[in-house]
Amino acid sequence: MESNQQETSEDHENNQKGSLDKEALNPDEMSSEQSDSESPESFSSENEVTDETVELTPEEEKAFLLDQLQRAHAELANFRRRTLEDRASQRKRTTVDVVRSFLPVLDGLDAAIKAVNEAGEDSSIRQGLEMIAERVNGVLIDLKVEQIVTSGKDFDPEIHEAMMQIDNPNARQGEIVDEVEKGYRCGDLLIRASRVIVARGGDSSDESEGGEDANV
Repeated sequence: MESNQQETSEDHENNQKGSLDKEALNPDEMSSEQSDSESPESFSSENEVTDETVELTPEEEKAFLLDQLQRAHAELANFRRRTLEDRASQRKRTTVDVVRSFLPVLDGLDAAIKAVNEAGEDSSIRQGLEMIAERVNGVLIDLKVEQIVTSGKDFDPEIHEAMMQIDNPNARQGEIVDEVEKGYRCGDLLIRASRVIVARGGDSSDESEGGEDANV
């Protein structure tokens, strides 16, 4: 009897150990089940659904590519336009600087022609100076440099510099009646303002004093 009881108790202990071993294995089994539920197949199925939602039709893809091409073309056109404008502006500024440095030579040539005409010198000298002046004017035209017109124009402080103001009943108020020094400009850039004499206009009590005011 004692031996039977011992065997029974040993069997009971073995059964308890077996059940504990099974319980110890259960977490692994649970983790394996969870890993199976989160397998790459489940992720791939979810990704497939997501990819399907953003997939473009051939027409939509064509329209998208066409829009991108048009944007790139517009940006390239704007870049070319800005580059050309910058080059033109830089070229104009360079022309202004060069012409401004040669203004004393142009003034000397004009003074020489005027002196020859007033003195009645040999016509060959006058013709030679006039030919030089024509060539210079041709170069200025090629550079798009123009002389500021003053005769009969109203005084404009943006392009004119008044050297004096005189009474002139035959001229309107602020009219330019004479030019002391020529002015030049290149497009919208002023190279040098014209130095002029401006009429006060109408009768004035200053006529007895010579009718001149300096540096108005």
